[in-house]
Amino acid sequence: MVFIANLMRLLGVRTWNSLNSWSLVVLVNLLVNPAVVFSLGAQLSYLLTLMILIAPKLSDIKLGVYLNLLSLPLILWQTYKWNLLTMALTILIIPIFEWLILPSVVLGTMCHWLRPLCNQVLTACSLGFVLLKRLPMEVVFGKPPLIIVCFWLGLTLLLLVKPKKRLVICLLLTYGLTFMMIHLPLTSEVVYFDVGQGDATLIRDKFNRTVTLIDTGGKVAFTKEKWQVRQSKTAGQTVIANYLLSKGVGQIDQLVLTHQDSDHVGNFPSLSQVITIKQIFIPAGMEKLPSFQGRVRQARLSQTKIWPVTVGNSATLRQVKLLHPFTAGKGTNECSLVLWYNLKRTSYLFMGDLDRANELVLLAKYPNLTATVLKVGHHGSKTSSDPRFIGKIKPQLVIISAGRHNRYGHPHPVTLATLAAANIPYRLTAQRGMIKIETDFFGTKLVDFAQQTGTSSFLD
Repeated sequence: MVFIANLMRLLGVRTWNSLNSWSLVVLVNLLVNPAVVFSLGAQLSYLLTLMILIAPKLSDIKLGVYLNLLSLPLILWQTYKWNLLTMALTILIIPIFEWLILPSVVLGTMCHWLRPLCNQVLTACSLGFVLLKRLPMEVVFGKPPLIIVCFWLGLTLLLLVKPKKRLVICLLLTYGLTFMMIHLPLTSEVVYFDVGQGDATLIRDKFNRTVTLIDTGGKVAFTKEKWQVRQSKTAGQTVIANYLLSKGVGQIDQLVLTHQDSDHVGNFPSLSQVITIKQIFIPAGMEKLPSFQGRVRQARLSQTKIWPVTVGNSATLRQVKLLHPFTAGKGTNECSLVLWYNLKRTSYLFMGDLDRANELVLLAKYPNLTATVLKVGHHGSKTSSDPRFIGKIKPQLVIISAGRHNRYGHPHPVTLATLAAANIPYRLTAQRGMIKIETDFFGTKLVDFAQQTGTSSFLD
């Protein structure tokens, strides 16, 4: 921008100002790379620069406050959370940099006999920032509607030009009302996440009274050399955690891990780094497995209780009913936790990776068992979904969680033929993406996110 302004002066353009330079830079960047508009860094850079250009002369404290107010809507829109210390640090960082960091760097470079002292000052500043980062001051706000974000930005800019008390009150009220709207939803939902070749399902009651996550998805781990291991985010962080944070959920009340397979529990450690987990439920016997114990060591679990459960020992499990297993096992497919959930007229059955033989055992134990929505076992494998089981349950909709072009051929043609013979429709996450079923005062709605369409109640 400075270069453009100087160039215009050399060319004799006297009416050129900083705002013209800012506009030209934005337009050129958008022409070169239109996708830059979706980058949080670019959004903040352009918006805050604009604020500094149009703002009247402000003190450091007022400037810090306005910088925070203007950046907050974009931060909430992109990250869904905000650290309460941000505003204080923004105000303090300028004097800290001017009076401590910059002098220490300059003096330490020029005067070798002052280097130990300057190094101690810089180290103290660095440690101070690290300690502040560890303080539990982060607030999960959720994702505000886009129209509200635009309203906040416009109101903040108006407040900058015309500071009035009623504008401040209006701004604070809309933040408070939006926070309540996100954290106290009037709908309950069951969400089948698209985590590739794996399973992960969320049950969230209205008002966020209870949040239950059934499995976390994950990839099958193969032995690799150290140089082959890449540090990347898992679907537990990019899909599940991001969705929860966008809904204002920072804590999972119940994490149910149906069995030991990596495609069901592999993302559990990485998810725990982002979302607090209050309780974990596993099939009895799985707690003894070295693979599960290793994942527990990798996870961030603060005061988290782990409950090995069977049908006769599941009193601590809320919101859902445990139907299987009946005895302790080793966390295999045959020991999968099977859960039943009911909301108004809609019931849900979650099968884990239960095999055909145990499906029939389940029918013998619960002869009147039915479900409106059935998530079939083992990703639609032919080892699950016995025709007799499907015929007895009589679901109105089947959900199959499987990855696109997966190596296992899921869902198997035999399973699809069973569903076709029973005239039961199904939804496949590989085709539909994340699938959500919402229930509110008006009924139940099915939403396919890949097509961004909502259908009327499938119960009608």
